[in-house]
Amino acid sequence: MRNLGVFAATAWMALAATQIQAQQIGVAASIERAMRATAPGQSERRLSDGADVIADDRISTGSDERGQLLFLDETTLSVAPSSQIVLDRFIYDPNGGSSGFAMQLTTGALRFVGGTTSEAQEAIIKTPTATLGIRGSSALVSFIGGRTVAVFLMGDRMCISTGGQETCSSRQGAVFTEDGYVGRASPELIASMLTRIDGQAPSQLASRGGATAGVIAATPPRRSPVSTRGRNMGAADVDAFGRNDGYRGISGFSDNVLQ
Repeated sequence: MRNLGVFAATAWMALAATQIQAQQIGVAASIERAMRATAPGQSERRLSDGADVIADDRISTGSDERGQLLFLDETTLSVAPSSQIVLDRFIYDPNGGSSGFAMQLTTGALRFVGGTTSEAQEAIIKTPTATLGIRGSSALVSFIGGRTVAVFLMGDRMCISTGGQETCSSRQGAVFTEDGYVGRASPELIASMLTRIDGQAPSQLASRGGATAGVIAATPPRRSPVSTRGRNMGAADVDAFGRNDGYRGISGFSDNVLQ
């Protein structure tokens, strides 16, 4: 009888652990061809529109696949082809309690549009070479060819940490790499990233209604990024990834980093 009780308790604990692992945190949407997800300790499953997104899911897309993940707090991830992400942490209390969002982008590209959790504290996106903190914001992020590139579209601010150094900016169009803040995004860079993520040029997406929300149409004001302590970080205003010959000389940079 005692052994039966121990068995029952063990089974209940295993079931509870499985339920925790299988906690739904969102749904898949706008799937093109396919997305695949693998929760810890479970077999791979194919995502279709409306399929559950589970805590700690590892999600991947093939070379001709893309889709969106819609989270309970209204955070949205648009995932490009040939991408792999891991949903490390999602905590959301609709009654205003603790919240948090953290994920990995191990390869590929995505668009992040923050929901309630990133208004309360920074959402974290880690790549193999950098850590991004995004507060109440939308951003484009890629890790392709061993290089992290992030564009801050709008919101409160975005920071990048690498090599023990952190750089932040609240400037629309700010571009970050492992070198920190490197200038403002050219229209060509934004268009290239959006086309990679969404499969269509931004002008085509506009007709679908809101698909390019947060993408600035004009050159942003000429002002410096701000540090986490509110200090100016210099007046650099280069056309990052555009046609600024001086910037092309930086080691590790190439105009076709997203190709």
